This record gives sequence, structure tokens and C-alpha cells, in this order.
Amino acid sequence: MRKLKAQRVDPDGTVICVDTESGEEFALAVDHTLRDALAPPVPTPEVPTEPGIMLSPREIQARVRAGATVDELADVTGERPEKIYRFAHPVLLERSRAAELARASHPAGIDGPSLNTLGELVAECITLRGNSAADASWDAWRPEDGRWVVQVGWPSNGNNEFAHWRYTPGSHGGITEPLDDLAVELTEPELARSSRRTVMSVVPEAPEAPQHEVLPDGHEHVTVNADRIMEQQSSPLELEFDDTPPAQPSDGERQRGQGPRHRSGKRATPTVPAWEDVLLGVRSHPGE
Repeated sequence: MRKLKAQRVDPDGTVICVDTESGEEFALAVDHTLRDALAPPVPTPEVPTEPGIMLSPREIQARVRAGATVDELADVTGERPEKIYRFAHPVLLERSRAAELARASHPAGIDGPSLNTLGELVAECITLRGNSAADASWDAWRPEDGRWVVQVGWPSNGNNEFAHWRYTPGSHGGITEPLDDLAVELTEPELARSSRRTVMSVVPEAPEAPQHEVLPDGHEHVTVNADRIMEQQSSPLELEFDDTPPAQPSDGERQRGQGPRHRSGKRATPTVPAWEDVLLGVRSHPGE
């Protein structure tokens, strides 16, 4: 690579460079690339962001126990979610355990606690409402009053629905009390059954129209889809049988039945005489 040295600047602004070995001169135009290389732009100082709220590990755990999430605390404090999660992890396990115990509790009713657990009733009522109980998610938190709040949520018609109860630990699993109307409905199967979404009935497809074809001789042929007609008309045959034994006649009816029999009102079919009887003039059945 040949090394050049700037020697002078012409009036038009061109820089004349000279080869140090051969003395040959070169013209170098001054453009933005050369100017940026000789004088780089001064970097803009970054505006310092406002520091977030400083929370101690105890305060982080208190807020998580009251229902705050790790992402919410990370946004408030400006810390990384991984750092917040280290302090929130034990409390999240506590909340999960409280939700599990609440599912085994018995909802309080007018006549006392229910025999079924909260988890059993909620699963039954969610199914009666036309949703899947497997998609339900449980959570629990303890506000400042010190009493646990239990929440169940599930997707329904593109939205998420939530119900809440107040959970009081105790013997036999404890007791839960509804905090909203949806919680009351999820503990009463009859209410859930009455409010179930109406399912649209499937409209049967219209029968295929027959195909008409007129032949050159004037006859018309009609073609129908017999298989489709048989599928639509096929239904299980229901037969009804009367298994009741016939009534036995009484003694008086038996005695009356032994008398002379009367001919029924139905007329008997006449017998056709043989050909020999017709020629000889003899009746085949003289008694008739």
C-alpha cells in the first residue's frame, strides 16, 4: 500500500497529497466521508432515567402476598423480573397452597356448609355453563385485612370470567363465602343450569334438487340422489309390544260360549265348483 502525505490545499478546496517515495502528487476531494473521519460527531449524552421506587425484600413479599405480580413490581422498581422473583418465589408458593386448600373447603349456604367441596361444585357448574373445567385457573392472595381471597378464572366466549370467595381456614377444610354474583352461581348447580348458554341447533342441509333431462324423443328423465334420501329418512325402527296377558273369561262367559255359535257378520268367500259338477249339474257342497 502506498503512503500519501497531505502537502497543500488548492483554492477550490482540493487537498494535494504527495507520495513520500516517488514524489508523485494526487488530488483528494474533501467530502462528508473525509470530514466525518477527521472530526467524528460528538455523541449525545443519555438523559438519566428517574430511579424507581426502592423496595426491601420484606416489602416485595408483602406486596406479592397482597396480590401483586412480579412484572408489576419490576415496572415499579425498575429492577429485572429475575431479581424480584428471587424474593417473591416463597410467597407465590404460599399463595398456591392457599388456593389448593380453598378448593377443598365447603361453601357456606343458607342451610350451612355444603357437603361438596368448592372445587367439585365449581367444576360441575362451569361444565353446566358450557365451558371446560380443565381450563380453570385458581389463585389466592391475602389483603391487608389478613383474610384470604380465592379467585377462579376461565375462558368463555373469547373473554375471561372471574369469581371470588372469602376463605376462612378451619376444621374439615374450612369455609368459603361468595364475594360476587358469579361466585354464588358457581356454587349452585341449579342456577348454573338455568343460565347455561343456548346452543344453536344444527340446520339440516337442503335436499339435493333432482336433475331433469329431456331426451330428443321427448321423454323426460329425472335423476335423484337415492343414497342421500335414504340417509335422511333412515331412523331406528321403534316397535311397541303389549306384554299384558289376555283377560281370562268368567264362568258365565264360558257357559254362554258353549252354546250354538252364530255366524259372524263377515261374509264367507264362495267356493268355485269343479268342471265335472257343472257338466253333470251336481253341487259339490250340498249343505251350502
